[in-house]
Amino acid sequence: MIVFDLETTGLPKAEGSDLDLQPKIIEFGAIKVTDSHFKEIDRIEFMCNPGHNLDPKIIKITGIKDEDLKDQKPFISHYKKLAEWFLGEKTFAAHNLPFDRKVLRYELERVDKLTKFPWPIEHICTVEVGQSVWGKMRKLGDIYEEIMGKKIEGAHRSLNDVEATIEILKWYRKEGHI
Repeated sequence: MIVFDLETTGLPKAEGSDLDLQPKIIEFGAIKVTDSHFKEIDRIEFMCNPGHNLDPKIIKITGIKDEDLKDQKPFISHYKKLAEWFLGEKTFAAHNLPFDRKVLRYELERVDKLTKFPWPIEHICTVEVGQSVWGKMRKLGDIYEEIMGKKIEGAHRSLNDVEATIEILKWYRKEGHI
């Protein structure tokens, strides 16, 4: 199973909007774990230069600054390694998976690799699972704090959020929700 998280240049625009206006990935983080016990197998992390300055709101949320991205390569430079890393995995998970999957899809469309990417066939979204647990959509940090009794250190950075998501997935499994 791959658990992943993206930091992006913003929120998606309406479907059908110009692809150039859709958000871009500025940080990608993922951890490959065993399906049964969530034991870490491997991890991947990289930053991407989106080709423009970040909105100050994004800098405030993530702590990622334009200077952090200026010497980074664009998404296409990471495609081959990412596709190889995903190859053969049957499940992927994220907190608010539809958002992360959509932004990854935009990046793949931009580089004409959407249909070549080895998408896992099973998807787990901790927001969707959480709706059946709590009866409402909840933020990653709120769920993590409730089940772990502490705040996420370095929230809104990809690997920190992935590690928190894994803890939530473990809790969901233990409680019989997944």
